[in-house]
Amino acid sequence: MRYSNEAAFLKHLKVAGPHLLSRVYLLCVPDDFERGQLFQAILRPLLTPDHSLQRFSGEGLDQRAFFDHLQTPSLFGGEPIAVLDEVEKLPKKSFSLPSMSFGYLLMGSRGKTPLAAAVEKEGVVLDLLDEKPWEKEKRQQQLLEARAKSAGKTLTPEVIPLLFERLEKESSTLESELDKLICYVGDKNVIDRNDVLAISAESRTSTIWHTAEDLVWEGKGLLDESEFHALVPALRSQLQLGLKIATLLSQNASSEEWSQALPRVFPRTLEKRTSQAAKLGLPYFVKGLEALFDIELKSRTGSQQYGALLDLFRARLVSYAR
Repeated sequence: MRYSNEAAFLKHLKVAGPHLLSRVYLLCVPDDFERGQLFQAILRPLLTPDHSLQRFSGEGLDQRAFFDHLQTPSLFGGEPIAVLDEVEKLPKKSFSLPSMSFGYLLMGSRGKTPLAAAVEKEGVVLDLLDEKPWEKEKRQQQLLEARAKSAGKTLTPEVIPLLFERLEKESSTLESELDKLICYVGDKNVIDRNDVLAISAESRTSTIWHTAEDLVWEGKGLLDESEFHALVPALRSQLQLGLKIATLLSQNASSEEWSQALPRVFPRTLEKRTSQAAKLGLPYFVKGLEALFDIELKSRTGSQQYGALLDLFRARLVSYAR
């Protein structure tokens, strides 16, 4: 079964869970944050004390450990659950979909994968890879409205368009900003335009985007610790762009492969970034993403010294460019 609509997929989970859930799921969702949220939606009814969960990545997967986990009941006799993300990085010829009569396999991908056809026959696929920008915007609006409603708040009609105008349209950033608004209004039941203007900086998207560009590509720029949670996705986007370009350069990719990998980058920008990526090298972007993951993890596990975390990231990034 295949879904191309998140709302229909979530309805399936609600109807099927926990006893009628599929043994195999594949989430083809480009946004890491959104894919993580969907993983949690599937896991919520499955995670009971007698189940054992283990996470794996398609990059450098230890297939023996992966298959051993799927075949091993937990200490309490429950079924194993495996989350295998980044399946687009799996070796195409040495991995095949296991038969799943026992346990649960949840897979995620940022892009297309040949496993989709097999999963569609045996389980459930959610494919948002061809989602149009206006479809994503509508979906994000519905999710924000639902999030506000669950907190007992109503959004006036101009709130979400104003958030879209002032923020990068990444789900993690939008949800974080809405959570700030919910806290800001306190006992008030309605969030309105004035509330957004009170706590959201004007032209924030442009400022943050240029800050991320300056740091990743030029090694310069001022970092504001108050923008930490909005800056992390922007930095990730720039590092991922650099990683794509550096990888294509290392593989001597054809012009068709360049077009498929970077369909939305303007030619003049691509020419500039290609020259910069060639000088910085592939390891720079790989290590940069690892350093970014490290500070993001620290921020989610207790550290709120956002200025220090950003300084640590900058220092590491500069050292990688040498």
